[in-house]
Amino acid sequence: MKYYFSIGLLLSCLNLQAQNPNPSTSVDSYIQNEMDLEHFPGVSTVIVKNGEIVWVESYGFADIENNISVEDSTIFMLASISKLFVGTATMQLKEDGLLELDDAASDYLPWLFYHPLHGTVPITLRQIMTHTSSIQDNGAAMGTYYDYPDPSISLADCMEGYFSYNGANYSTTDNFLSDVPGTVYDYSNMATALNGYVTERITSTPFDTYCKTNIFEPLCMENTAWFMADLDSNQVARPYSFSGGNYVANAHYGFADYPDGQLRSSVLDLANFMITYLNGGSLGTNTILSSSSVSEMWTPQVPSIEGSQGLNWYRELLYHSGGTSLLWGHNGGELGVSTDMYLDPATNIGLCVLANGGGSAIYICDKLYDYALSLNPTNSIVPECGSIGIPEVSAGGKELVKILDVLGRETTFKPNTTLMYLYSDGSSEKVYVIE
Repeated sequence: MKYYFSIGLLLSCLNLQAQNPNPSTSVDSYIQNEMDLEHFPGVSTVIVKNGEIVWVESYGFADIENNISVEDSTIFMLASISKLFVGTATMQLKEDGLLELDDAASDYLPWLFYHPLHGTVPITLRQIMTHTSSIQDNGAAMGTYYDYPDPSISLADCMEGYFSYNGANYSTTDNFLSDVPGTVYDYSNMATALNGYVTERITSTPFDTYCKTNIFEPLCMENTAWFMADLDSNQVARPYSFSGGNYVANAHYGFADYPDGQLRSSVLDLANFMITYLNGGSLGTNTILSSSSVSEMWTPQVPSIEGSQGLNWYRELLYHSGGTSLLWGHNGGELGVSTDMYLDPATNIGLCVLANGGGSAIYICDKLYDYALSLNPTNSIVPECGSIGIPEVSAGGKELVKILDVLGRETTFKPNTTLMYLYSDGSSEKVYVIE
């Protein structure tokens, strides 16, 4: 039986901005100590468990000079976590029958593409997604792709310049390993950028637009975009370096090979993404991948070469009070950027740490995972788009049109949780439903 209580002014003093549903002073202290050690000006963290947000907390400064604190909605550059979204797009095209992972990438490119020493051996999409393509990062060329705040070179021109035999940045020795494709592991940013361009070619849609339509919008990731031009710059954490005992602010930047690391997002948006993967590709009524695709991405692809590597995702060892566990995820690093995101399908736990400094957050990940394992949450946040049905409520001829959680985010019905009901006549009331 459900009982509905309007709690009116009783909760009017509550801060409807972000509140951590399961705070811990010991976890806070640990994270703040790591921030000092790693020279992170600001950090944003989130844990999801059993399809809900059970921890969200942010620390420090998004902009030191302007005294802007990090909030749970603060947007950070993701660096190489971006690669997980490139892989998601590729698996969507596979499900649509538009490609196969063992297809040669050259099948989808407008110019000749082959390994200069092993031209008869195709470079496949699977090799690209597992860093076994023998495509090598040429730092000298890639350094010319940066601009502020967004790249001035198109993805198409960047890829042609790097991979086409007549391209301005083509090099048989610097852009490729001498090894046969598919025989060695070598992490490659440019391979992932090429993967994004393949999506652009197959769909005849700019890669960033494809992701917005097919990933971000279905998952209500409203503070996520590939380009600064599509974001409110006041919400984006400034990247910082640490030199001579001081934090040095860097300008917001981008690069033409952007699919490999330029995506920006918040921990709240990434919570939706993590829950989707842990749910087998669905968030509420919205599905971006089949469960079989998620399972395939979380299956070691090249065990004889690199046992931890799935499709874009890889397994990371995290330490906790009970021992160690291997989680699927990815980290990222760029100038003034450090990011980590790891998921454990066995325990239905996901965690993410975003920082605007150049250190390592892996110990923070260990701490959050350990906390999550022992946590029996007394409160949680239902993610946006996580529709599980709402009660049919009407009063005096007015209809319920929207429900907000304590963070002020649109949500769905959940018992034993403080909610704000918004009605068709513009009125509202705070409600606590005991079930």
